[in-house]
Amino acid sequence: MRSPIPLLRTALLAASLGGAATAQEPKAVAYPERDALTPFRQPADVYAPPDRLFALLRTMQAIADRPDAPKDFDADGREVVDDPAWRQARAEVGQLGVDAAYLAQIMRLHRNAGERATAFYGAFHCDDVDHVLNLIAHIPGEPERRTRQAALPRAVAFLRAHLGRRFGDLGEEQRRALRAALPEPGSPAARARGITRAPLDQDHLHELRLVPFFQLLDLDEPIDQAQGLWFLKEVFLVRPDLALLWVEPALPRLRQLLAADDEAVRAQAIGLFAAIGPRDLGPAPAGDPRALQEWADRAAKFLFPPIRNLNDAIVQLQPSPERDALAAAGVRALEGSAIGDPFAGKGPDGRPCRGFRIAVVPDELKPLAIPAGAVITTVNGVPVTDAASLLRTVREQLRSLKHPRQLVVEYLRGGAVHAIEYRLL
Repeated sequence: MRSPIPLLRTALLAASLGGAATAQEPKAVAYPERDALTPFRQPADVYAPPDRLFALLRTMQAIADRPDAPKDFDADGREVVDDPAWRQARAEVGQLGVDAAYLAQIMRLHRNAGERATAFYGAFHCDDVDHVLNLIAHIPGEPERRTRQAALPRAVAFLRAHLGRRFGDLGEEQRRALRAALPEPGSPAARARGITRAPLDQDHLHELRLVPFFQLLDLDEPIDQAQGLWFLKEVFLVRPDLALLWVEPALPRLRQLLAADDEAVRAQAIGLFAAIGPRDLGPAPAGDPRALQEWADRAAKFLFPPIRNLNDAIVQLQPSPERDALAAAGVRALEGSAIGDPFAGKGPDGRPCRGFRIAVVPDELKPLAIPAGAVITTVNGVPVTDAASLLRTVREQLRSLKHPRQLVVEYLRGGAVHAIEYRLL
């Protein structure tokens, strides 16, 4: 497996030689909530680690940290060193076992930096994959940069081996055992764990808490920013779905770092945008800050289109030229009554009903997800009867609502009442 260490060392060396980026605007903070994993902790307690286990881990750590140590990562994403003493110590560690919960306590609370560094080294020798992933999320909060820099490449190698695995990748016996271990969907135990159905082949087996890594981007030191950007980029190369889940609130900060004074930070920000963008994005333009920001915007829009149909019941509209064009097309269509006509008939309950019937949906209005044949009856509870009243009601609602604005459009179709919510952010 390719070692990520040289790539990170190059980026961090360049970052360490540069100064902090000059703030041109207030820092955009995506995840302001702080917890035990947020950079940086101030450990002040004293713990007594298991003597024999930590003695073995220190032996392994010392051998692995030698500049000439012949090391690589195995198929399980764990660092291995081609050294007899290291292999002997590793075998004994396997017999003793590594308690992830105890390592977490040492990482968060022990005031001795050396013991914390050993705990981070030992984290990757826990047998349980999810335990390792939990400990990886502790890395950004470690106050010693040297310890973070040693742990991050090991974490990326482990993530490459495990984070992309799916339920369907397991053997039949493994799938059967996992299903048997899960509570029955609908049971109190399942509801408590957020389980609503049996696992599917496409479900990922593991998750990772990314908020602490995004919080590295809020720090002032370029080397910390470069660490966070590099790690997040590597995660998204393995799991693009995690970018969809976590990146959007951080886009303003990522755009700021794209214009950072430090060359290494800019390079890592470019790498992250390239990781979330389309395959045909092309290389980042050099020497033109405006063109670079436009390039990054194309990458962001690929993952987060400004007009987003979430589930045919919610349409999210971000401020954008696309939203402006959609609004203009809707106004033109309604001012000329070109897309439908008034309707008078009976609703599903047999009572008289009036509204505006959509006869045809032009291509430019299809993102609104209103189907042809729909009879629009209300907007935010206000009745509409024709194109003019529909346009007037929408305008009045938008003027009166506070940001973010919501328009709930009710319509009849197929003998049933439907609703679609538009969220204008």
